[in-house]
Amino acid sequence: MRFRAMAVLTLFLLSACGSGRGSSRPAGIPQPDINVGLTHEVFFGSQSEAPATIEVVVANRASVPITIRRVEVSSPGMVTHGLHSTQREFQEVVNPGASKAVTVFATAVTTTRRPNEPLTIRAIVFFESAGANWREVVMAR
Repeated sequence: MRFRAMAVLTLFLLSACGSGRGSSRPAGIPQPDINVGLTHEVFFGSQSEAPATIEVVVANRASVPITIRRVEVSSPGMVTHGLHSTQREFQEVVNPGASKAVTVFATAVTTTRRPNEPLTIRAIVFFESAGANWREVVMAR
């Protein structure tokens, strides 16, 4: 009986995790090229927090327009400094064959006077096209 309950619970959790709305790109739409980076060097000075401006450039390789709906940025796995997780909503249409840059303003934090590790940025970009929603995850240093 206990084994059966665990099996049902496991199947339920697996189906719930796999059915997330908007998680996979629609067929016929190639993966957009996405580049993520800081627009300027983060300068902490004598503070433990500093502004960080992240630019996300999306190049549409599809034959239909795609819309950037939201961008979430974070810096997982950082030890000496990183970004507070943040997100920004957009309504930016990227036409076929075109590129568009959007900006996300975040706060960088540090636990040391002079962080020396390269900042890793994870961006999750949410898209919409022809009634379909999906997301792409990009890691950049």
